[in-house]
Amino acid sequence: MRQRRGTRGRLVTALVALVAGAALLPLLPATAAPNGYVEMSDGVLIAVNVRPPRNFVEGRRYPAVFEMSGYDGGSASDQTLMGDIADAFGYEGEVPLREDSRQLTHRFEGDYFTIHASVRGTGCSGGTFDLFSWRAALDGHEVIEWIARQPWSDGNVALMGHSYGGITGFMIAATRPPHLRAATLSGLIDDLYRGITYPGGVSNYGFPLAWTGVIRPFYDLGGGLAPGIVRTQDPVCAQNQASKNRTVLEDPIVNGVGDTDSNWWRSRSLISYVHLIDVPMHITGAYQDEQTGPRGPFHLFEKLPTHIPRRLVMTNGDHGTQQGPDAVWDDRVAWVDQFTRGLPNRFDPIPAPGGGTRAHSSTRVLLELHSGVHEGSQGTHDERHPNGVVDKTAFPLENTQWTDLYLRGGGALSTTPPAEAEEPARYVSGSGRQSWSYQAGPAAGSELSTPDGPDEAVYATPAFTQDVLIAGPMAATLFVDTTAPDTELFVQLIDEGPDGSRSYLQRGMLRASHRALNVAMSDKTADGRIYRPFHPHTNPTPVVPGQVNEYVVEIFPVGHVLRAGHRLVVKVHAPPRVDSFNAYVPRYAPSVNTIHHGPRTPSRLLLPVVPLAGVRLGPEIACGRQEAVRCVPGGADGS
Repeated sequence: MRQRRGTRGRLVTALVALVAGAALLPLLPATAAPNGYVEMSDGVLIAVNVRPPRNFVEGRRYPAVFEMSGYDGGSASDQTLMGDIADAFGYEGEVPLREDSRQLTHRFEGDYFTIHASVRGTGCSGGTFDLFSWRAALDGHEVIEWIARQPWSDGNVALMGHSYGGITGFMIAATRPPHLRAATLSGLIDDLYRGITYPGGVSNYGFPLAWTGVIRPFYDLGGGLAPGIVRTQDPVCAQNQASKNRTVLEDPIVNGVGDTDSNWWRSRSLISYVHLIDVPMHITGAYQDEQTGPRGPFHLFEKLPTHIPRRLVMTNGDHGTQQGPDAVWDDRVAWVDQFTRGLPNRFDPIPAPGGGTRAHSSTRVLLELHSGVHEGSQGTHDERHPNGVVDKTAFPLENTQWTDLYLRGGGALSTTPPAEAEEPARYVSGSGRQSWSYQAGPAAGSELSTPDGPDEAVYATPAFTQDVLIAGPMAATLFVDTTAPDTELFVQLIDEGPDGSRSYLQRGMLRASHRALNVAMSDKTADGRIYRPFHPHTNPTPVVPGQVNEYVVEIFPVGHVLRAGHRLVVKVHAPPRVDSFNAYVPRYAPSVNTIHHGPRTPSRLLLPVVPLAGVRLGPEIACGRQEAVRCVPGGADGS
């Protein structure tokens, strides 16, 4: 859960640089230690970093923006110790862990006090670290109330955060601090089990394991602890380190050994607390989020209480996109300004039944976010902007036309269901060759990894005669038999252009032994079709080889315009070994899987089609130019 887009260097480099730069520490500026500590109700001291507005006037009272995380937190000062070492060496290239979360609050520092705090047990804060615990959330609650009591405070506090800070902020909001007025959060994980570690019951030992065991501790060291201990020799920070401890049984790695859902996962998942949120909530989500995943922001927004003001901004992009473009940031700042400073409302309220208005709920879909060159007073620079915008009030969007596309014999996708049994599709499951690397760029792919093959079942629509927007969650219902006692289904959606280029839009997956479905807890359309299945993942049941079973596969949300002349392609295969920062570990033997098509086995895909009427859409964007959307040029994938 990195703080800044584009910082993708190796963590080993960070450690080597930290060691190599140790001799320079006395020469570095002593500016990043906590400038205060707040005592919690249980006696633990939480490190805080408090900054006044740029044009602070003594005697005036100000609103505050608060962010809490386990990276730099109370030591936040524009950049981490790693950044200072790079500056001392005169190195201007990319450096892992260079910038800290203070960057997130710069847009507020003209009018707000900005406060950063370290989660207990991290940085210079005392206490026991326990990932996403309720106790840590209560610490944030107490810090907010401490902020409201300061002589410079006007009593209005907003939460902001991205990734680690966003997840922590959501938990804090659920504790209902009396002086919290609003929140703007991004990079959220709704369900630690389903959203990232075991999506569809499939083992993901990539980013979740790397973050827990390597990335988070490095951020804590280089951004939170080292500035207070090594650089400024803060005695309170040193004392807090001496008293730290960790409960081994609460460690995420220990709890991740089992591959079923449990109370440990649920107690640390935001979806368990969403009903407690009672302040205006602004959420941003990116469909290609390679770190915290594309599921959380949208699911959480959908489950927020309807009586509170809520706002969702949806866009294509990677983990850092949700805090980058002006199209996103301006929206976030306006939200905070409205509820903490009383500035004019940009977000219209919704008419209530019988007249009047109720708390507003709004969604904004940014279409085809892409890079472009901007001419300004500071010269030319690249900026990211949308190619179209759709504004609605709900998620899924209230004018969604839920459309079934049936998987047909011969590899067709059709809105017409099969009238009789058709030729099934067979593929060998187990190769995982469809691997690709986010770090290698959006056009990454090779003749080995991307072409169609015998280890995939491939379906496609005819070329579209007009532009079609799909925006929202999706599900695939597959009738499959397999030769193994277990298998894993990976469903991939692809936009294929007239030139054969393929843009990889979204995916979903399900482990066959985890196929049990709780229909009552699944999210459904008005006519009862499931668009977000709920699988309990508590009692895996082996498959009887050769027996046809129904599998409802959740496909994560997407927002994409399928242009006229393009085709929608669906691939079904085994999970790739490497999927961006994710690494799926198979729990099955290779098998032959058969997908059935017929009246009694109507394999199909449920798509959220949204009318484009009234939407001003710019010209089609070239392959590889959409923000973080992987696109393989025509001919590179065997098409």
